[in-house]
Amino acid sequence: MLLSNFRQEEFGYTVVGSRGEMAIVTPEAKNHLRIGKSLDIDKYKPRRLRISLPFHLKAPLVTMVEVTKKCNLRCGHCYLDAGEPRENEMDTEGIYRVLDELKEIKAFHILITGGEPFVRSDIVDIINYAQKCGFFVQIITNGTLLSDTLLSQIEDRGRVSFAITYLGGLQAGFSNDEAFTLLKKKIALIRSHEFPVMCWYCVTKLNLDKKLEIHQWCVDNNVDTNHQDVMPIGRCRGNIALLLDINDIEKNLEEAEEDDERDYRSAFDMCYILEHSARVCKGGRTFAYICSNGDVYPCSNCAAEKLFLAGNLNESPFLDLWEDSFKDIRGITWDDFKGCKTCELHLNPAPGQFCKLRCPPFSKILYGDPLYCGATEYAKAISTRRFYEV
Repeated sequence: MLLSNFRQEEFGYTVVGSRGEMAIVTPEAKNHLRIGKSLDIDKYKPRRLRISLPFHLKAPLVTMVEVTKKCNLRCGHCYLDAGEPRENEMDTEGIYRVLDELKEIKAFHILITGGEPFVRSDIVDIINYAQKCGFFVQIITNGTLLSDTLLSQIEDRGRVSFAITYLGGLQAGFSNDEAFTLLKKKIALIRSHEFPVMCWYCVTKLNLDKKLEIHQWCVDNNVDTNHQDVMPIGRCRGNIALLLDINDIEKNLEEAEEDDERDYRSAFDMCYILEHSARVCKGGRTFAYICSNGDVYPCSNCAAEKLFLAGNLNESPFLDLWEDSFKDIRGITWDDFKGCKTCELHLNPAPGQFCKLRCPPFSKILYGDPLYCGATEYAKAISTRRFYEV
């Protein structure tokens, strides 16, 4: 691994490479990290992670920075119910200050999100400033406002990537065919400026029939994809026609054939590895969400449901909130979820798999109890198929 940055933790070091890839190494790597430009990850790979509870890293591996809640679309699935801006959204200097604080504590990865980030007139300045702070930056966008002019103003191609949302089947004003045409056009535009780009596909009942075709196109064109099944959160709580049910499982299990040639672990991969090792949610431990008004939450789902608010960056530095204000959620482990006690996904986990829906916000929405279960019956059923049969 060619080194970009590293940070000491209780179990050793978290390390980020020149491509943004992540690794955990033992304390014995200390001298090599401080003098070397590369590191043999296998040489310092821990045989076992020793993690004490309540667990959290010295800083998030991934920080979502919501630059505005304003959006030019009103997608029916939107977890944030985005559209109008928040009151007292941070100005350019306010966001710079937040990025400076994250740089100081050696946060590595920033996801710039909204709303739609490109409704801000200063978004290019924010992206360029984040790069100068040394972050790996991914911009989550619906793509509709992207242009040659905007993309040409982003200075460094080495640390910026894009995640573009497929807009079909989201009640966003696009048919599936129109959305697919737009997706291909915007991916070509982004690639013409030499930025990496991936497709974020929220699977709904209204776009399920298009999923395989688009996935195959992405595979054929070397576009990474991230498929997530829609959940009843945010605006989707009023748009139940989008929700999948057990009759959709067979169709959703159809996947394009692809070779997984990736030879590294991403920041999200590392969040899940630590989540599994500590048997806790990543929110507030390896992951954080900053709202455009300065509110800080453990994750996007908590921000959507206003659960476990840590505080506001206009009143306290991020480091103080990270160290002292997530105690409630950090006190929750997998063992606290009552519904897990009779669930096969918990009692008989498949090798290398675990349920990622021990989620207080989803549990509160579904069962009125943040510590019961965050999975719908559909989610349980398709997870069972994916874990044990596919």
